[in-house]
Amino acid sequence: MKKNLGKLLALYPMPVTVIGAMDGDKPTWTLVAHVGIIGHDRVLVSLAAPHHINSIIKKTNTLSINIVDESFLPEADYVGSVSGAKTDKSKVFDYTEGEKGTPLISKAPLVIECSVCDIIQHTQL
Repeated sequence: MKKNLGKLLALYPMPVTVIGAMDGDKPTWTLVAHVGIIGHDRVLVSLAAPHHINSIIKKTNTLSINIVDESFLPEADYVGSVSGAKTDKSKVFDYTEGEKGTPLISKAPLVIECSVCDIIQHTQL
C-alpha cells in the first residue's frame, strides 16, 4: 500500500532511489545515490551533468523519486548502468503516471512526485 506523506521531514537518508521522468510518452529511469530532504517542502537530487535524464527534467520540470527495496536491485542497477540516450528503459518497471505526469514505479513502497523549483549547476573550483 502506498501512502502520500505530504510535506514531512522524515525520510533521510534515503535507501535505494530510482529517479523517473517522462521522455515524451515513455518513462526513463536512473539510479541515484544523492537524494536528501533539505526542508519540509524541498528535496535535493544530485545528478551528474552527463545523465540523459537531466535534459528531460529540465524540459518537463518534473521528476519522481521512487524508494525501492533490495528486491528491485537488479532493475535499479540496470537503469543506473545504461544511458537513456542509447537504451529504451521504459519497460524496466511497471508504472503509473502521477498527478504531475511523472512515472511512479507501481510496486515501489514509497514514491514522491516532484516539481523542479531550482537547478544548481556545479562548477569546478
